[in-house]
Amino acid sequence: MADDLKILNYALTLEYLEADFYKRGVDAHLFADREHDVIKAIRDHEEDHVETLRKTIVKLGGKPVKKPGFHYPAGTFTDKAMFLKTAATFEDLGVAAYHGQVTQIQNGDVLAAAAAIAGVESRHAAILADMTGGKPFPAPIEAHKTMDEVLAAAKPFIKS
Repeated sequence: MADDLKILNYALTLEYLEADFYKRGVDAHLFADREHDVIKAIRDHEEDHVETLRKTIVKLGGKPVKKPGFHYPAGTFTDKAMFLKTAATFEDLGVAAYHGQVTQIQNGDVLAAAAAIAGVESRHAAILADMTGGKPFPAPIEAHKTMDEVLAAAKPFIKS
């Protein structure tokens, strides 16, 4: 169970980052019409993921990690293309993060929740790839990354 709580808090840290990023993106008013609706829906999903993970950690007797501070490169919330590129990077990283941990999860309920969130993250990645001219489904098998690889990629955005 301790390993599952570690994985959940790891996922929570990444979801905090995504929720903060999309909240700032929506608040920056970079998008209109359908693009705005998509980015707003992703923000709402990420906020729901944070709440779901926090509740699950508490339900399992753990303590959710605190939300860290974040920093983003200059222009992230003033340049639409830069925002979308960063969003696509975060979503691809999120998919790889969840897939990198599924074999480590011991509790079936935790595994089901992680798989459900990973599916939504994959949909986010696909639509953002489409919005940026990338490949919505880049491979027949999803990539995965270790916890260390994901944290190293996310570290530049997370304040210590």
